[in-house]
Amino acid sequence: MGATTKDGLDIANKSRDIVKDKIKKILGNKISDYSEREMGIIERVVHATADEEYAKLLIFKNNPIDKGIEGIKNRCPIVVDINMVKSGIRYDNIYCLIDDEKTYKLSKKEGITRAMASMRLAEDYIDNGIVVIGNAPTSLIEVVRMINENGIKPKLVIGVPVGFVKASESKELLRNADVPSISTVGPKGGTPIAVSICNGIISFSKDERV
Repeated sequence: MGATTKDGLDIANKSRDIVKDKIKKILGNKISDYSEREMGIIERVVHATADEEYAKLLIFKNNPIDKGIEGIKNRCPIVVDINMVKSGIRYDNIYCLIDDEKTYKLSKKEGITRAMASMRLAEDYIDNGIVVIGNAPTSLIEVVRMINENGIKPKLVIGVPVGFVKASESKELLRNADVPSISTVGPKGGTPIAVSICNGIISFSKDERV
């Protein structure tokens, strides 16, 4: 093993140790409330962001990791809100309709955002599929509406849109829906969080180290 490879492994291991220590300080005794897999996702997000606050912001509802693993193993589709999220996820059965011509037409016709229109057009993929939203709160609002009104049943919704307008509210709506979900409390979130969570679940499905 060359010195460069060894140095890289040493840095990676040291980084993991630092992340675990910071998470323990943030969660305290509450760390026992999380499963091993949930802790794996938390560690991955904290590592990706260098922000240990995510340890207390991530919320897991209705056994989402196992449901996500099941979906990935069954090759279910993943629907995302923006192309940047799509490009970061290590999976090939993935759809982003934000720039589709039909999305533009539906948005104009219905007077809704393109983010909402793209989710409506992807409804058949979302039903029994996985949704990953890291940017657009209105995408998440539309997905929750379809769950509540149209009766679709995603395997998992990862809802971590970022921002001060509708982001917190959209994630609260998700947590109140009857669907397996992973979300963040408050305005924090974004593409790196969404991608990190989804890739962590994909790694679990392959029995890889998260």
